Amino acid sequence: MSFKKGIILSIFLAVSMGSVLALAGDDILEQIGEGLEKPKTVEERKPYLLNLFNAMTERKNYILYKEVYLSGRYSFDLGKVEGRNSGGFILFGTFSGPDGQIGDMNVQFRAAYYNDQFDHGQKMNREYTDKSNDFKAELHNAYLRLRALPPMLNVRVGHFYVPYGIQPWIDTHGTLLQSPAMEFIGLDRDWGVAIEGQNDLLEYQIGLTRGSGMEYFERDNNFALAGKLSTPRIGQHLNDWLGVSFLTGRIFDPMGVERLRSWDMDEKAEDFSGNIIQRWRTGIDGQKEFGPARIRFEISGGRDAKKEDVLGEFLEFKYALGKSSRWSTYAQVENLTQALNRPSRGSDTTVRWGLTYSFSANYNLQFVVSRDLNTIFGKEDTWVGLLFYGQKGGGLFEW
Repeated sequence: MSFKKGIILSIFLAVSMGSVLALAGDDILEQIGEGLEKPKTVEERKPYLLNLFNAMTERKNYILYKEVYLSGRYSFDLGKVEGRNSGGFILFGTFSGPDGQIGDMNVQFRAAYYNDQFDHGQKMNREYTDKSNDFKAELHNAYLRLRALPPMLNVRVGHFYVPYGIQPWIDTHGTLLQSPAMEFIGLDRDWGVAIEGQNDLLEYQIGLTRGSGMEYFERDNNFALAGKLSTPRIGQHLNDWLGVSFLTGRIFDPMGVERLRSWDMDEKAEDFSGNIIQRWRTGIDGQKEFGPARIRFEISGGRDAKKEDVLGEFLEFKYALGKSSRWSTYAQVENLTQALNRPSRGSDTTVRWGLTYSFSANYNLQFVVSRDLNTIFGKEDTWVGLLFYGQKGGGLFEW
């Protein structure tokens, strides 16, 4: 073979091999392409409010609890039995979207009957009626919480616990032993709007509410602005916290008005039209669990009606009687000292002891003894109370 023919043959072989490899490459790419799924059309992201509406209309996102509350208290000073009996429901809703939870709701409703109510040895009338024996439809919690920018910005709208002290984070809905909210600030739940959030360092709440309590009304420019900052209740510290609070406003508080009047205030003092008190408070509170024991406290101070300095202290101790026992015991001490800036200052001091037997997670029986050591308003009284409380989820008529 001549040199010229060899060059021509080499060129021919190179071109042929390149064509074969190119065809083979095309076959390989086709095989790879056949094995790949073609990309689907990107789903259009729906607006937040549309996702919320769709989730709220889904029945599976709700759970309904029924409850029964049967209680009686006997006053040794009055020689009378007070009845507080009711039936109701608690409706929970949890709403999720493409990116997780976007909101939740809580509605607690009771149809209640009260008879012969008393406080500190005095027979009381209902706040919004002239009768002491009364049927009442009560809306306790009724709020929608929107998780706008979780976890640091959630918006709560409706009827909820005022963000002050220990009350927002404990459940006294089915107990005879209560928090000091009514005694220290004059209300526990109120109508309004609040923002809240938490991270690994802190947890906060701040709310602007009506200042009218369970009912909603406008009377003598009533309102309340309250806020709370605390250690975060997350992970292993879900039930432990230490926090500070503030509250200012014009609060509907008939009992507080009566206490102020009991001090024979100057006739030129605030009129208290509509049982509204101008009030501010600051406080510190906390809770800690130690195995079967739990301790919680609150200290709250401030001023009423521009001139009456007050200071309140609350301490509660709970102990489970045995690791697998159904029995728990409670002890509370509550004190409110009024007119700190007067030589004639006085205090409402009450001690309580309770014993609870839990039939199950849904039903319990509570026994409470309460004793007034001294009181500004009314008379020192001792009362004993018994409560049966039951709560069960499921269908409307399932117990």
